[in-house]
Amino acid sequence: MTNRVSLTKVHGGDVEGAVREAVRLAGGFDELIKAGSRVLIKPNQCKPSPRHSGCMTDGDVVEAVTKMVLERNPASVVIGDGAIAGYDFGGFSTQEAFDSSGVTDVAKRLGVELRNLNTDAAQEVTIPNALIMDRVRIAKTALDSDVIISIPVLKSHIRSHVTLSLKNMKGTMPGAEKRKTHRLGLDMAIVDLCSVVRPSYAVVDATVGMQGTWQYPQDSKEMGLIVAGSDALYVDIVGAALMGIDIAQVMHLQYMGKKEGKRVALDAVDLVGERVEDHKQSFMTGFDVFRARYPEVCIVQGDSACSGCTNELVSAITYMKEAGYGEQMRGLTVVIGNASDAGSTEKVVALGKCAADLKGADAYVRGCPPKEDAMVRAIAEVCGADADAVMATMAEARKKLWDRSSSALER
Repeated sequence: MTNRVSLTKVHGGDVEGAVREAVRLAGGFDELIKAGSRVLIKPNQCKPSPRHSGCMTDGDVVEAVTKMVLERNPASVVIGDGAIAGYDFGGFSTQEAFDSSGVTDVAKRLGVELRNLNTDAAQEVTIPNALIMDRVRIAKTALDSDVIISIPVLKSHIRSHVTLSLKNMKGTMPGAEKRKTHRLGLDMAIVDLCSVVRPSYAVVDATVGMQGTWQYPQDSKEMGLIVAGSDALYVDIVGAALMGIDIAQVMHLQYMGKKEGKRVALDAVDLVGERVEDHKQSFMTGFDVFRARYPEVCIVQGDSACSGCTNELVSAITYMKEAGYGEQMRGLTVVIGNASDAGSTEKVVALGKCAADLKGADAYVRGCPPKEDAMVRAIAEVCGADADAVMATMAEARKKLWDRSSSALER
């Protein structure tokens, strides 16, 4: 059953035992991996971080999965990823990430090739029936693989609320190509990407999770769990539930479910092994932390507020302040989702389809989700700021950041 997902507990530090049990309960690899299979093992090696921090997939989990794959004698096995290229944050060296997570040592010990997908040969592919991204460059290693096993780590995220098995496929986009997903709209772009490089199986490293803005050790969450399944969407539903994050607000999961005709809810999953209720913790998303950093702005979230609007709002508010308009934002209220009341304030901006019926808004930005530049211009207008100056600040800051990061992407 494709909706079967397993949840296992790591006992006595035996990570490999927990991984093997999770894969067995979820149906195993026997039908997936054949003698002629070319297998890509795709961990999340986003940036160099301490082992067991929850920021990257740890070498222990990668080793356990790789051993299980090798036991089936496939034609080839590659462990590959490409670290963060950076959009509003910096980019990193993939090799340094491999080294710090223990994955380099795993590859050497098991005799498996380790490949930096940021520098891999790439091919541009056309995405049929795209939501927003109709063409994308993909590492040939991923395109040439018969089986892709996604091994993310359990993390919340500032833009997409969660980063799990599906979003992990961004690492197959070489280098700065990853920025395309942000420019076009992250949640929809993830769905488009996964239509051409969808995981064949997913094993989530939930031994240690990471919340907030991924600061170690304060944002690490001890979990001691492994999640596995043959359908990455259902695996990610369980991952979000373990973090206490409302699945209805994670739009790439919702878009994927709609596209594939699947119900995106925990009770749609055939869960075996441990119960989510016995292990669920409350993870702060990066957006929760972001809101606290801007006390001058009141962000009102209705029940339907989702990652679509919060994703773009991060940039709009960040660059308003960087352009020198922090004081002008005092008293600003931004409404996302189906909130019925913005409260008593003079500067109200309503964002997105769900907020279309809000009464008393000084500006409304259409879209589901609205575009970043439209958000910036609406907020600037209401606050009496120069929108063109904010947009110029945004472009200049990103260019400087990307120029500084460019050398990291080659390593």
